[in-house]
Amino acid sequence: AAASILAKVTRDRLMKEYARLYPEYELERHKGYPTAVHMAKVRALGATPIHRRTFAPLKHMEFDEDGKIIVSAGEKDRKE
Repeated sequence: AAASILAKVTRDRLMKEYARLYPEYELERHKGYPTAVHMAKVRALGATPIHRRTFAPLKHMEFDEDGKIIVSAGEKDRKE
């Protein structure tokens, strides 16, 4: 249980730092969890280098070199 609490505290601290680097994503609000607000920001602004593209829902999207979404999850499913 202590490890879980420590991991959450560490993640929250990281998100505060990332919020300073990427203020337009409002990471201080949702701590990077895939809330509706966060996903709307990713769709509008693209993914940053800190976004884990191997985790859902981003793993179901394709991005260009600047992090902009070129194929969304639903479109990718229809292509396959």
